[in-house]
Amino acid sequence: MESACSPAVQSLAYCLRIQFVQIQSALTPQSFGGFWTALSMRLYDILVARLLQHYQVSQTGAVILSRDIETLRSVAMLAGTQHDHWDTLRELNTLYMIGPDAVKNMLVGPEGDANSGKGLFARAGRDQCLVFLSRRLDYKFRQGSSMKRSGWAENLLNELGVSDPTDRGVNIGMFAAERKS
Repeated sequence: MESACSPAVQSLAYCLRIQFVQIQSALTPQSFGGFWTALSMRLYDILVARLLQHYQVSQTGAVILSRDIETLRSVAMLAGTQHDHWDTLRELNTLYMIGPDAVKNMLVGPEGDANSGKGLFARAGRDQCLVFLSRRLDYKFRQGSSMKRSGWAENLLNELGVSDPTDRGVNIGMFAAERKS
């Protein structure tokens, strides 16, 4: 917890910052901006795909992930445009930091209506939010040889009148940075 971010992200950010000037001098300003934007989107896509395919996130893990996101975002923002995907990811990461009782409010706003056009559902997309939410460490638990949704997660889905998109195959391509821009 004493480090600013995970060692891999720290090394990657250092390398990108060191190479920034060399890349900038090798490209025209227009192609450099396009290159750096594409790099930003690719970093985002790799991070999100890994997160959604391989990890469950605890509240402590969310703090580390937040630091990683901020570090990668700051490197991505050195040049180029269209970096909004990082802002969305920062908001989605907060789903891991709050208690289960506050999740509904965050997803749909204070009115509690899933179709209100407010909350994180409106900004990031309903299915995307629910897929990120499903990566919470406390979202599912092992019962025998299968995984079962936690009581709070079942109640939340029922209150919102939505189904869990992770019950069927999740298309990781839905989370690509270029879909956010």
